[in-house]
Amino acid sequence: MQKKSKVLTCALLVCSLLVPSAASAASSYMPYSDISKHWAKSSIIRGAQYGLFASGGSIERFYPNRELTRAEFVALMDRVFVVGQQHLYPLTFLSEHDEFGKGEGFDEPYLPYKDVDRLTWMYGPTLRMSVLLDRLYGPGAIQEIFPGQLFSPNQPITREEAAKLLAIYTMETDQQKAWNMVNEWGWLTGRPSDKLKRGEAAVVFDRLVQFLQRDVMLPLLDYDGQKFPMVPEVQDMFPLFAPYTDQVTGDDQIYVNAAEAIRFHEDSEETFRALRKLAEGTFDNKVGVHYYLSWDPDTEIADNLEHAFKAIDAYFDDRIVLPDTLQLLVANVYDMALQTGSTDPKMYEKILERLNGYEQKIRKNTKESEALAIYQAALEVKVGHMDKALEIYRAFAPHHQEALKNLVYYLVQNEQLSEAEAFLAGLQPKKTEVEIIQLTRLLQQELAIDLEQASIVRDLSFTMGRMENLKGYKAEGEAVLRGFLVKYTEEVDRLSKARHATGIYQSPQKLVLDKWESYTDTEKNIKYERNFDSESWEPSRVDQQEFMSDYVAGMSVKDRARILGARYYKQSFGEYDIITEWIPGDKIVEAAQNVSLNHGKIKSVPVYMNKYYIDSDSDLLVKHVWRYEEVYDTQEYVAYAGEETYKTQVDVRVSIPREVVKGAAR
Repeated sequence: MQKKSKVLTCALLVCSLLVPSAASAASSYMPYSDISKHWAKSSIIRGAQYGLFASGGSIERFYPNRELTRAEFVALMDRVFVVGQQHLYPLTFLSEHDEFGKGEGFDEPYLPYKDVDRLTWMYGPTLRMSVLLDRLYGPGAIQEIFPGQLFSPNQPITREEAAKLLAIYTMETDQQKAWNMVNEWGWLTGRPSDKLKRGEAAVVFDRLVQFLQRDVMLPLLDYDGQKFPMVPEVQDMFPLFAPYTDQVTGDDQIYVNAAEAIRFHEDSEETFRALRKLAEGTFDNKVGVHYYLSWDPDTEIADNLEHAFKAIDAYFDDRIVLPDTLQLLVANVYDMALQTGSTDPKMYEKILERLNGYEQKIRKNTKESEALAIYQAALEVKVGHMDKALEIYRAFAPHHQEALKNLVYYLVQNEQLSEAEAFLAGLQPKKTEVEIIQLTRLLQQELAIDLEQASIVRDLSFTMGRMENLKGYKAEGEAVLRGFLVKYTEEVDRLSKARHATGIYQSPQKLVLDKWESYTDTEKNIKYERNFDSESWEPSRVDQQEFMSDYVAGMSVKDRARILGARYYKQSFGEYDIITEWIPGDKIVEAAQNVSLNHGKIKSVPVYMNKYYIDSDSDLLVKHVWRYEEVYDTQEYVAYAGEETYKTQVDVRVSIPREVVKGAAR
């Protein structure tokens, strides 16, 4: 049992899924008999440890010099995505429970190839990657990479084909530049037409996994308001803080047992009673004792915080410079600052003041000083001292990833884009600082998108205006709202100012499907909905917002950008331009104060995201995908997700039958 919030644990948990355990990473581990002298041996071993390659049992050989097939490469892409999909979630909106994009709906997607049998091992991975590409780039995106009705799964994959798939992780806005980007990243080299061998593929995915572990995709995006201020990932939250052998006895054994109990969530009152006894005595590992006492779930958070500070005091009393240890100890304090500061903001200042007192104990411009400074800056942000935070970040941003991301992010938030550009342009990392080089490139790329926000807003506004000026169109969609599953077709007739929708839905309380039909008079803002139980039509107003998402959807694109701070990301792929929209939840909550909603006052908006797929020739909307989450002061949680596709080259004529209006008036 722990009081710790997700700040310390989330990144570690996600990363641990991709990082081999200490035991399996042993140099003696050799999963295959034919790789001992191969140049890609290390990457092949790590790939087996990651779970990318099957090993054990009857699998004795890897065949590193054999050409990799299209199906095999797609399967590897699928395995990386399934494990690390949180990196692409802001662009795909696909959660672990929604791997096919229609996981909450009625229809399963299909694979647009005739030569991939549903009963083979390759069908699932190929289908998932097809859905992923559809969600990222629009309908039929996989056929932009592998054209035609045949996938030819056993055909060796070329480096260029592989690059087009790998490009989803480069954040390149123009897919035609995929090969150059993947080549610059160092994931793939050689000639585009060359075939990829299995050993080479192991190296490619080893580099990709290492890249994903750093969580640098869309580095400035904070779509749910939880990312910034960014602090370093904690690699090991449960060290012993001193060397111990397997033969420990006495107090050492008591301490090791207590630490292990906390690590494996097996702690009890006796665990912390034993630690308190050690703290009161002459036990010399005071750092570890006080650190683990700060995890006691049965004491007040203030007492835990005191133990966390005593652990830092003990660290400096030992006079041994261990930056990673200091980082963990300060991260522990920062974690408690977030817990206490959420209810008492003054705690941020009090904790910051105490941390500032340690500066005099540390040499400046050292790893140890950075271990403290990154959390000082984060607390400066929390107390509203942005100038001070930026000053701290500037000091070591050129060689520290989190400091660099924070610096550029808050410069952008303060509308100091030119200063952010100048800082990035002035960086001169060494060739060996590959991580800083890649991060700088991604930051510059995303900053360029920020500088194009006005242009993207105009483009999306133009498309929405074109849709509004159509005589009519047909929308087909699936959605889930508050547990209700809906599949529908809606015809929209602008000339008659009427809409007609038909479909089926499933209530969370019922297993059977029900019919659904409605007419909407868009001039009078009245919807007539069919009650199939009573065989009657029931009217309702459509100009009264039920949820905050209804209100936001009614705003123009320009107002969403101007008032709500909506942020946009535009990519091009094949025949489509794809615009992703994220709106900060706190801005929506702020706007909600002046909006009357049927469900009461909104408390928080964890997620508000849209994707718009636009035909680049006609500038008309082809598809819309959305995911919204809202929490009300009644503790009601509302999740709304779905997608619609649009047919605009159709003759739509809708008139509301007289018997519908007449029946609803009774």
